[in-house]
Amino acid sequence: MGGQIKKKVSISQLFKEQVAVNFVVVAILIVLAALLVFKVDGESYTQYTVFGFIAAIYFSFVAFLPAGTLFASRAEFAKGRVAVEESEKTGAMEPLANPWFSTVPLGVVLAAVSTAVVWAVIYGLGWTPSPVAATLIAMLFVIPYAIVVRLNIFRDIEGFAAMGPFHGKRVASKTAHIWASYVIPNLILQTIINMPLANRGFSQAAAMIADKAGPGMVPAQALVPDFAITFMFVCSFTFLAVILHTAADMYEGEFSYAGHARGINGLLYFGLLLLMGVGLGIVVAGVAQALAIAVVSFPVAMGLKFLVVCLSVGVACWLGVGWEGKRFNDAVKLAA
Repeated sequence: MGGQIKKKVSISQLFKEQVAVNFVVVAILIVLAALLVFKVDGESYTQYTVFGFIAAIYFSFVAFLPAGTLFASRAEFAKGRVAVEESEKTGAMEPLANPWFSTVPLGVVLAAVSTAVVWAVIYGLGWTPSPVAATLIAMLFVIPYAIVVRLNIFRDIEGFAAMGPFHGKRVASKTAHIWASYVIPNLILQTIINMPLANRGFSQAAAMIADKAGPGMVPAQALVPDFAITFMFVCSFTFLAVILHTAADMYEGEFSYAGHARGINGLLYFGLLLLMGVGLGIVVAGVAQALAIAVVSFPVAMGLKFLVVCLSVGVACWLGVGWEGKRFNDAVKLAA
């Protein structure tokens, strides 16, 4: 399927490429999150705010991003971009059975250790880092993240190559596989990222109207942009991860896609996801107005936020598998 691409990279080069690309993407997300936490949601913060911010980053990307990187690396191999050099061989005859199980446990341990070290420094010195310092410390996620990827990528890609296309064990149930390997891991990742942000944002919004509405009440108007933007970001980034995962799974032969329609242009798809986010915001605003809801309790706001995250991940997985499945089938036909 990758016959048009002549220049190939080694696994070592692929590793460096994947780590660099993911670092840049996540670094941008960290900066945006820092602006939200330390500026948009209020400039007053404590050591605990910084600690929570850094912990959320570490447990999100050190624990869960390595598996996504392995799926992306498999997709690059499926495109014909990767060659296993003699010096990189480990003797693997098949890829990792489950990249999530192979990377998440170690990722959680390294995230916990990294978070503990940061907390020891902050608390021990009595230091409250500035937003810039907190952002830079959060970006150190790349070190343990790269360690986890480095420990797994060589045997995974060599095994992926040795097995060959469509020779993997077919899953017993495509639906169950998508739930277990796509939906649930991405839902956990996005929950770790988004719920702390919601806690910070909704707490600040509630504090601003506490003298009028009482403590712990969040204005409904604060939910509208939050839910719309959450859907856009979560759905878009999960969609990107899902299409790479789908390409790797279909190349391996774990499942096939039976649809026959051709996929639309990727940019149009992202435009559709953004419009869906806008639509969600309009629906939330319309429901609040129709039911004359001016405020909701903090637990209700957090519960609704979680439902939006669930919806975003579910839609991204459903659309991503379908879109990439169509593209993969077209690529197989062209290569035949």
